Amino acid sequence: MPANLPTRSPGSLLVEGFRLMRERLPVYAVLAVVCGIAGWLVFPRIDMYSILASNPAALMTTPPVSVVLLLSVGALFFILPSALRRIEPTFKMTALRGALTLATILAVGAITEVGYALAVIPGIIIAVLLSQTLINALLRADESGSIRHFAATLLGSVRGSVQMTKSHFASTLGVVAASLLILLVPFLIVLLGLAILGVKLPSSLVVMAPLLFMTFIYFECVRYALIVRWYRHLAEERATPSP
Repeated sequence: MPANLPTRSPGSLLVEGFRLMRERLPVYAVLAVVCGIAGWLVFPRIDMYSILASNPAALMTTPPVSVVLLLSVGALFFILPSALRRIEPTFKMTALRGALTLATILAVGAITEVGYALAVIPGIIIAVLLSQTLINALLRADESGSIRHFAATLLGSVRGSVQMTKSHFASTLGVVAASLLILLVPFLIVLLGLAILGVKLPSSLVVMAPLLFMTFIYFECVRYALIVRWYRHLAEERATPSP
């Protein structure tokens, strides 16, 4: 792998993730307070021990964690613009781009699920080939707002992602896997801490719910710092004419 690949500089990714988070820190702080309020409202009535003993997966549907997950999805619309301004400094998340983000995530998710339904390997292949679709779509979109333009942007972004990744499949697979681990490992560690402390001290949800949310925000920023670096690398490779 080339020496300038983003996976070779984890320290700089951590710094870049902090910079991305800092751009919208007041927004994230307000959302974290909402998570804390959710924990404060339910902790006297929640029995974390019974929930974990009967069905550990039900932890994800408890009110504090549900609020964290819901607000984390909303925070994506602040994280994405911050990350994409590393490629296009004037980028803004307009209503059209917000709708395009949702449509792209749903479309890519549906296509990938079909691949997983056929077998695991096809699902992984499709996920890797389409991994650059969202960034492609957002950078291609303009303000015309027509349905025809919307559909053409989405289809063109799918084709563009496949063209960018097919000759760098193994490296892109590594970056995709690393990006998921960057987010999931710390998030699950803090989630486990929330569950354990919730059993021993239910009032800790007031602190642990905001901490879980901010953990998601920071490491999602780190993840997108990696994704954007890899996209830029692929774009530069594609733009460089073959000798």
